Amino acid sequence: MINAAHNVRVIKHIDGGYDTFANFTTVQDALDYMRRLDFANDSWYIIDANDNRLKMNDQGKLVVFNSLIGY
Repeated sequence: MINAAHNVRVIKHIDGGYDTFANFTTVQDALDYMRRLDFANDSWYIIDANDNRLKMNDQGKLVVFNSLIGY
């Protein structure tokens, strides 16, 4: 049996920094999780296994986001 790495992270901007909030094995799992959260606050992001920074847009789709400072 293969153990999948939990290397997809949901992060949140908190008090001037970025903290990992949850870990998942796939981007889809992270996206499903994020869709259940309140997105009135736009400080939530997904970092995938390849360190791509993703953010949910107003239509609920993931887009690449390139301006996370210090992450």
